[in-house]
Amino acid sequence: MLLGSKEHLLEIKKRVNANEEYLQMTKGEGKKSFTFILEPEIKKNVTETIRIGYKENDGVIEEIWEGEQETEFIITGKYGNWVKILRQELGATKALTMRKLKLKKGSLIKLLRTSDSTIKWIQILASIPVEFHGDYASLSTTEE
Repeated sequence: MLLGSKEHLLEIKKRVNANEEYLQMTKGEGKKSFTFILEPEIKKNVTETIRIGYKENDGVIEEIWEGEQETEFIITGKYGNWVKILRQELGATKALTMRKLKLKKGSLIKLLRTSDSTIKWIQILASIPVEFHGDYASLSTTEE
């Protein structure tokens, strides 16, 4: 399934909501919402901006979508940096502190306070076989 596709987003929701360890880690965190913007890299044949987002309550994803909606956090970065994060070659927190990802909206302190659950969330995402766009296609994961 292609990164950011409806099928991919539904699989994220299914796996996150079924992961007891993650749900225990996020208990008491309350409602949060995120927009992720995967910026194009023309030289790598990634020509379109991908916008995806989700709303959660205590870690349970209640809604997931393609496109834009009003959210508490907006995080943006080049497509290749998102690929590195999903392949667990770059940590999300490190990407933010190194400015590989940029927090366009929301509190960095609030985001960093939940870094342990973010690490677990990325591990769940990394377990999903995904096809990448453009020149990143050779890095796609097809096995679970």
